[in-house]
Amino acid sequence: MELIILGSSAAIPVRERNLASTALKYKNELLLFDCGEDLQRSLVEAGLKFNKPLKILISHFHGDHIIGLPGLLFRFGLNQRTAPVTIFGPVNLFLYLSVHRKVLGLNPHYPITVIEIDDKQKQLIIYESLDSDLPNKKLNMKENTIFDGEKYTLKYTLVDHSVLAFAYSFIEKKRNGKFNPEKVKELGIPESNLWKKLQEGESIEYNGKLIDPIKESIVGPKKQGRKVTYSGDTAPCETLIELGKNSDVLIHEATFSKELSDMAIEKKHSTATDAATDAKKMGAKQLVLTHISSRYKDESLLKLLEEAKEIFPNTLIAEDLMRIEIK
Repeated sequence: MELIILGSSAAIPVRERNLASTALKYKNELLLFDCGEDLQRSLVEAGLKFNKPLKILISHFHGDHIIGLPGLLFRFGLNQRTAPVTIFGPVNLFLYLSVHRKVLGLNPHYPITVIEIDDKQKQLIIYESLDSDLPNKKLNMKENTIFDGEKYTLKYTLVDHSVLAFAYSFIEKKRNGKFNPEKVKELGIPESNLWKKLQEGESIEYNGKLIDPIKESIVGPKKQGRKVTYSGDTAPCETLIELGKNSDVLIHEATFSKELSDMAIEKKHSTATDAATDAKKMGAKQLVLTHISSRYKDESLLKLLEEAKEIFPNTLIAEDLMRIEIK
C-alpha cells in the first residue's frame, strides 16, 4: 500500500508543483483523491498504469481540484482502457461530465460509474454511464459510507470551505495474520489453491476433516487495517477530526503559514499549524502537508514545515512524485 503525490500546489501550478491530486495504490487497484490540471502527465511520470480498476474521489468543484478529470477520461479512451472507473463527488458531478460529453464528445467505451454524494438527503445518486441524464438508482447512506467492499470502506464528511466540500477516508478492513506454511505441511495438505483459501482465513475440508486456519494456527490473529484520510480544502473543523480518528496517514491542506492565518480564515483554508493541530487531535500517525501556496519556496517552505513540526513532529511536506509506503 503506497501513497504517491501527483500534485501539491494550491490554486496555480508552478515549476516544482502540479495542482492537487494524490494517488493511493492498494493491491491491484488505484484510488485518486482529486484531479488537478495535467494529471495525465503526473501519472506517466509516476509510472502508474492507465488500465487498473480506479476510483476517483473529488473533494469539491474548484478548478484546481477537478479540471484534470475530463482530460484523464479522454486519455483512457485513447489508451483503449477496459478496466472500470468509479467517480465520487458532490451533487452536479454528473452534470459537469455530461457537458463534456455533449460539447466535446467525451464518450467513454470503458465501464464508468458516476456517484454523486447528496449530503442533505444522505443519498448516493448513481449513474452507470454518461449516456442518460437520469440516474440508474439512489441509495440511502449509513454512517457516511460511500463504498463498502470486501477489503475496505470509503467514508466522507462535509468540511468547512468556501463551497460545498468533502474530506474522505480510506479504511482497510481487518487483515489476516501471518501465514504459517510449515503448519499446513504438518497437516499433510499439498500446496494448491487450498493454501490460498487458508491464507485468506477460510476454513476448508480435507480428507473428511474441517480445518479452521485460526484454530489450527495456520494464520495468526487478524490485524487492524490501515487508514488514510484526505482533507480536501478546509478550515479547521470537528467533522474532519471525527472522520480522521486514528489515521495512519493524514493528507491535509496547508495553504498558508501561521503569519497569514487571517487570510486562511477569510478564504476558509488551513495553515500548517492548523493541519498539525488536526493531526494531533485525531491521533494520526503521520501528517503530509499539501496544497501549498506558490508563495512558499526554499526557506519559507522549510518554515512552513517547522511550524507544523512544533505541534506534530512526524510531518512531511508533499513534493510531487513523493512516494510514501504505508506498512
